[in-house]
Amino acid sequence: MSKSSPEPGKRSMAARWLTLNVLLLALVGLLSLTYPVDELGRRLSDAYFRLRSRPATSESVALVLIDDTSLEKIGRWPWPRTELARLVRAVSQQQPAAIGLDILLPEPSDAASDRELAGAIQAAGNVVLAAKLGSGTDKLWMDPLPLFRAHAAGLGHVQAVVDTDGLARRVPLIELGADGSRWALAVQMTQVATGKPIHVDNRGLWIGDRLVYVEGSEPAASAETQRWAVVSRQFLIVDYRKQFTPGQAGPPFPVVSAAALLSGGKSTPELRGKLVLIGFGASDLSDRIATPVSGPLPMPGVEVHANVLQGLLTGRGIHSARFRVQLAGLLAFSLISTWVVLRWPGWSVAWIPLALWLACYLAGLWMFTHRGMRFDFGPLFFAAIFAVPLAQLENLALVNRSLNRGLQQLRGTLVAPTEFKTFQPDRSAQDDATDLQQKLDLIQSLQSELASSYMFRQKLLESMHEALAVFDGGGKNQFRNPYWERFCERQGWSPVIELADLGRRVGHPAWTDLADRMREGNLPPESEVFLGGGFWQMRLLRLNFDPQTGPQWMVVVTDLTSRLERDRARAEALRFVTHELRTPLVSIQGFAEYLLRYRQAAGSEEAAATIFRESQRLVSLINTYLDVLRFDAGARALRRERIVVAEMVAQVERVMAPIADASEIRIQIGLSPDLPILDGDSPMLTGVLLNLLNNAVKYSPSRSEVSLQVRREDTCVVFEVCNPGAPIPPERLSRLFEPFYRAPEQEPTTPGWGLGLTFVKRIVEEHKGTIEATSDENGIRVRVRIPVAGYEGGPRAETAHGSR
Repeated sequence: MSKSSPEPGKRSMAARWLTLNVLLLALVGLLSLTYPVDELGRRLSDAYFRLRSRPATSESVALVLIDDTSLEKIGRWPWPRTELARLVRAVSQQQPAAIGLDILLPEPSDAASDRELAGAIQAAGNVVLAAKLGSGTDKLWMDPLPLFRAHAAGLGHVQAVVDTDGLARRVPLIELGADGSRWALAVQMTQVATGKPIHVDNRGLWIGDRLVYVEGSEPAASAETQRWAVVSRQFLIVDYRKQFTPGQAGPPFPVVSAAALLSGGKSTPELRGKLVLIGFGASDLSDRIATPVSGPLPMPGVEVHANVLQGLLTGRGIHSARFRVQLAGLLAFSLISTWVVLRWPGWSVAWIPLALWLACYLAGLWMFTHRGMRFDFGPLFFAAIFAVPLAQLENLALVNRSLNRGLQQLRGTLVAPTEFKTFQPDRSAQDDATDLQQKLDLIQSLQSELASSYMFRQKLLESMHEALAVFDGGGKNQFRNPYWERFCERQGWSPVIELADLGRRVGHPAWTDLADRMREGNLPPESEVFLGGGFWQMRLLRLNFDPQTGPQWMVVVTDLTSRLERDRARAEALRFVTHELRTPLVSIQGFAEYLLRYRQAAGSEEAAATIFRESQRLVSLINTYLDVLRFDAGARALRRERIVVAEMVAQVERVMAPIADASEIRIQIGLSPDLPILDGDSPMLTGVLLNLLNNAVKYSPSRSEVSLQVRREDTCVVFEVCNPGAPIPPERLSRLFEPFYRAPEQEPTTPGWGLGLTFVKRIVEEHKGTIEATSDENGIRVRVRIPVAGYEGGPRAETAHGSR
């Protein structure tokens, strides 16, 4: 019994691990496109503002609020612009670095009040006014009056982006207006206060030589401070501090009530040298925005801009981690969590992915606090949640696949062999196998046992030297062995060829109407056909009928080419004896009879010479033929000796002269004067030249010329035999050196040398040489190149032989 094959249902841990990761990442990727995951990621990032330690009160930014106390003392809003002018003067007297007036001034008042406010703005010299895009359908900008803009140090927009959950987390870096682009109010105040140039590129916002990260996927072209040729949607992520509430300890910003400044009391050092924002802080005014750190009341808009301004001055900008960094983190988290749940399967390890996520979240808090980098932990949270359920589902799917695969293989294996049809698994074993793992073990045991038997039969079929294929009742291919695929490849057919198509392509009359014969049960007899240059025997057999699978048919193809080649070899040997040996024997017999009858005749001396020459030719023919046969059978090794090329060619010319004269063919011999000594088997190489010249003479028309040219090329001696004749097609020329090949137009009775170009090629290759044949309208050329192995200093042929 052969060794049991590996369990086909068993999968490596690495394959399961990778599969589970692909499923988990695909699921998380799909969920990331939904609102809940996106919202969860934002909420988790918002929690960082509350979890980090409370920053100290700002030393760069201060707020002047029009709060409830101010409204009680001055009156309800809107105030007269004379009061607003007094407030600007009071703030300016504290010598702030810049003043941001977060109050819209789009409507004119009485001319005197407007002139007074414009004068206060001009006197301060560092006031930045606010502009806002209207909320109506026309979306027009609410700009300050031109009178105010003419005396202001700058103009900044006070837009904020409100996300789908109603919270403001970002401020547009630039907004476009009818008269050009506008920086955010905080950016414009920073420029006025610092006097440094501001520009933006694909890395962020540059304040002088300091970089502040901004959020935006597309780079914006750099421009002058307030003029932009190309603007992209980029945002400043607000680095929120805890929201200010009256009376709290350690407020985020120094806060001064507008009423205190207008009362004309003592100086306010909290504003000196700082960037001061003037805006609304009263609870009943509508200028409030919900933020991630908002308390019971939304945050005043002026405080939002104060948070942005604080981030710009300190160079700390919150920025999201790049997509590839977050993707790498998600991939690493998925790999680790899935490895854990696969290494220790079960629900008991469900806490490990959650603990891993919590550790990552705390690491993200450190990055947020110290590097200002924000990660999206929503996808990671869902990866931690679904890691264990997906692993359990993957286990169930694995079990299901193993059961299905095992049952299918058992069913297919039990149906195929006839003697297995009566086999029944042990029912007691099945009854005892109540556990799923026991059922799997039972199925795998039966599968392994039956697969061994099946593989044994499979190997038997594959080891057959006949092409074998099995077809179902409809003629579809069900099984084939490797020899069948080689057979079809040689014919240029598809290995899954249908039975009816096979019958048509065979071309034998008994196989043409194969479909009708199969229906009638009249199978074609064994047939011998020529296909693809080979000789084949084809048999069609009907297998035992099975009610479940229907009738099946088996085709067996046997290669008879080798048998045909043996017959051709015998015929070639017979032709050699009958034609090549008969010619010299007839000459010898005739001249011997002449000598017996006319002993004293004048031509007796020439007759004796002819007998000697013909007998020498006969011996040479027989020895060469026998040497080649012994060499082909492995009974003779290649001999190495010194060969003088001119002497070898002269011997070949002497042998071929009578054959050429008998065919009225002229042989032209040409030798180069610088031929070296060869190292090889002289009889074998002589046989090569004899065979090539004999073929050239045999297939040349009468009264034509055959040439043998011998020359040296680099390190080789080239023998080139040329003869006139019709060009040989390329497809036949490539087969010229195949065993027993003869061109279709050649008659089998054409006398030949009997050696065969296949043997010629083998002899040349044994001498490390090459042989090639070319054909054109001038005739056929065969070139043999034999490398010079030694004796470079030996004698050279001095003269070339003349023509005969």
